[in-house]
Amino acid sequence: MKILDRMIIREFIPNFFSSLAILVFVLILNRIFELINMIVAKHVEVLIVVKLFLYNLPFIVFLTIPMSALVASIITFGRLSSDFEVAAMRSAGINIVRRIFALFAFSSLLFVAAFFMADYVVPQANHAVRNILSQIVRMRPAVSIEEKVMKWSYDNKTRFYFEEINDDNSFVGCRIFQDNSAISCKSGRIVGGKNEHEVFISMDDGRMIEMCGGGDFRTTDFREMVVKMKMSETIEENKADERGDREMSIAMLAANIKAIEESYRGKDSRDQQERKKKSVYRNLTEIHKKISISFGVFAFVLLGSIIGVSLRKSSLALGFTISTVLFVIYYMMLVLGEQMSDNGAANPAVTIWFPNYLTSALCGILLFRLANRVETLGFKRINLRRKR
Repeated sequence: MKILDRMIIREFIPNFFSSLAILVFVLILNRIFELINMIVAKHVEVLIVVKLFLYNLPFIVFLTIPMSALVASIITFGRLSSDFEVAAMRSAGINIVRRIFALFAFSSLLFVAAFFMADYVVPQANHAVRNILSQIVRMRPAVSIEEKVMKWSYDNKTRFYFEEINDDNSFVGCRIFQDNSAISCKSGRIVGGKNEHEVFISMDDGRMIEMCGGGDFRTTDFREMVVKMKMSETIEENKADERGDREMSIAMLAANIKAIEESYRGKDSRDQQERKKKSVYRNLTEIHKKISISFGVFAFVLLGSIIGVSLRKSSLALGFTISTVLFVIYYMMLVLGEQMSDNGAANPAVTIWFPNYLTSALCGILLFRLANRVETLGFKRINLRRKR
């Protein structure tokens, strides 16, 4: 490895880790406020909340690795450009495009680290988070409910509003809206079900108003009523080893796809095949996400390096501004692709990888323009020498 390549890598590494630290801190700020609210307002044990915080870190770190690589590459090559070192390299006949690819060796290490986190660390951490949340909901069902805030249940079938929620899970004033009915009561209690995704609202001294045909209403007063609501993702059985798709490694997801295909064998109706397609695509989406986001390190390092070379000046703020805009666009396309794939509308191999395809195409165009610019400068320098 040449001295110049080693210099670029040595400058890139501290920029990467400082960017990673700042981005992780920014992303966890909102989560910290939520966790503090659980301790102060919901009276959840501090140790449980600390565990929840630590298990949320791996996903945040995994998500920020590509963005940190983008910020670091912009800052590194932006500094070289602003200090006229890039101009000096061109004057000395050094291929600046070749210098950009010097970071790919370190990018390979980042890809391995990101993929390891995506395939092993993050699923284990997500599984631990779900188990902790299940424990919290069983201990304090009101944790998943906020007072004086109109919210939807997880399945979007029920809206609910509570005036005041007490520490013992009792409440004062409640309104629930389901289908064509509205239920209100003066007081009651929030009770956790046997499964972690179930919450029961035990209501006392209330009234239910139902809309009948023809615009008529029927009013029913009651002394006691229990309403069940779905507050989180359903797991078929409440077992410690039962996992959702975001709690599985690639091997587990592949095995799950095989099991889904086996379960739908011989079921040829259109509705059954549509359900099979959605289930398979949901698992395939997670597989492609693990690889695609990890692979994004290469595209972002290349894109950031090209942008950095083109900058007149470099600063941490400028690097974060440019990278934030680019990453927000990237992440929006990723989320949109994930929704399309989960609904069975498009193959995950296209939708999940589309942001990388677009980023790589943009890198190719910018790299071509940069190479032509370098070549043009080279011809001008040769002609200048000949004139002399």
